[in-house]
Amino acid sequence: MTHQKYKIVFSIREINNKTIKNMGVKMNSYNFRIFNTKGEINLIPTLQNAYQNAVALNISTVLIASTTGMTISKAVEIFPLSDFKLICVTHNFGFSEKENQAFPTELKKELKEKGIQFITGTLAFSGVSSALIRKYQHYDSTAIFSRLIRTIIGDGVKVAMEMALMAVDAGLVKMGQEIITVSGTGHGADTCCWIKSASSRMIDSLRVNAIFAKPK
Repeated sequence: MTHQKYKIVFSIREINNKTIKNMGVKMNSYNFRIFNTKGEINLIPTLQNAYQNAVALNISTVLIASTTGMTISKAVEIFPLSDFKLICVTHNFGFSEKENQAFPTELKKELKEKGIQFITGTLAFSGVSSALIRKYQHYDSTAIFSRLIRTIIGDGVKVAMEMALMAVDAGLVKMGQEIITVSGTGHGADTCCWIKSASSRMIDSLRVNAIFAKPK
């Protein structure tokens, strides 16, 4: 299985269908990537992978995990905003004791003006559970479930599932709606998933249809 099937295009405002064909990717085929390393180094290839699979599946809603704004800023360069609905999922306020909110206020305002939607709330698998782990080393069922996903499959898949649940809870995505997600391990992005969405109360209805890109 080759790890490099197409040419990576950097710093562009729009990639149209003709460009995708020039990359050698069939419009009705899926594209899979396995990365040798985790994190930010895979940001552009992951966004490229997400775009190609969104086009192949005719999915227009894409969820992007972005803590500091780097990932969503790069996504805007790749996804034509006239064709795609981008939803940026940030950390909640007070996520870290060091700073109240890591996502820059001015950048958020600028992206909203371009049509980007935001979800800033308690992470579906985090919140009180994380506090109990930090303070008392106590793992409740949600924390155990989350840790197992991170350990067995990967951080990015865990985040992808969280984002899908949060988007439905926030009313930005419908129950059962199919979406593409971009998430990662630490900084940047290295994971792309195709997900059938569900609310947090109906998590058993959520489906990870495919993991298109992830680090091994």
